[in-house]
Amino acid sequence: MRYFAIISYNGANYCGWQIQQNSQTVEQMVEYALSTILGEKIDVVGAGRTDSGVNAIEYIAHFDASDDTKLLNEPGKVLYKTNAILPGDITISAIYPVHSDAHARFDAIQRRYYYYVHTVHDPFAEKFSYYCKFPLNMDKMNIAAQYMVGKRDFSCFEKLHGSQNGSVCELTHAIWENYTPELSVGERTQYLRFTVSANRFLRNMVRAMVGSLLEVGRGKREPEWILELLEKGTRGDAGQSVPGNPLFLRGIEYPYDYRNDNIIK
Repeated sequence: MRYFAIISYNGANYCGWQIQQNSQTVEQMVEYALSTILGEKIDVVGAGRTDSGVNAIEYIAHFDASDDTKLLNEPGKVLYKTNAILPGDITISAIYPVHSDAHARFDAIQRRYYYYVHTVHDPFAEKFSYYCKFPLNMDKMNIAAQYMVGKRDFSCFEKLHGSQNGSVCELTHAIWENYTPELSVGERTQYLRFTVSANRFLRNMVRAMVGSLLEVGRGKREPEWILELLEKGTRGDAGQSVPGNPLFLRGIEYPYDYRNDNIIK
């Protein structure tokens, strides 16, 4: 039987989601915990990669279990024991039984990322927000961000040799907004959040997009520069990648509702 697991993690201590040799990853930890509790080798397939240090809230992964006894008869115990094995920076909040053909990665039709920036020296924001020491023109950054919306080749924002399936993505939403953190020492205008949604993302793409948009916000470039990058730019022409810790993957959509009355939580 196949299951979707809803996973949230702080990526600070991991080299991304996907298993790698000689590196600690989130997928590795989840597979170990589920295999230990279910008493069989569990292979987990995630909705996509996240880069080193990047976080996720309600990330989706699927796995198959040949023995469903524990999951169906003792669902609460399975989750409790699995989370007891997992480190404190990873948690599984729910597990759903799904159709045997359901696929966490290939069935996903949209993914959403958030990136957080602050422009005031704030000791409470450093862990999950990027400190930009310069004032930012959010209006210009939003003009520039609109050039990214649509079906385009995003190779100028992709890590070199990062994709095996082409560099075309379809962005449906890209916007900068002010927000107020629960704990803050500055004004609302000094905290910014970038929200971007697309059918797929390339390696390092969001971080390179944000780095380029910040150059526009600082006044180093005009918004039209983003359009030039998309039309004929290379990765070397775009802005630098910003750090991964303020980046959150949150919002993976499917063409069906995988939640049902048999939820395990």
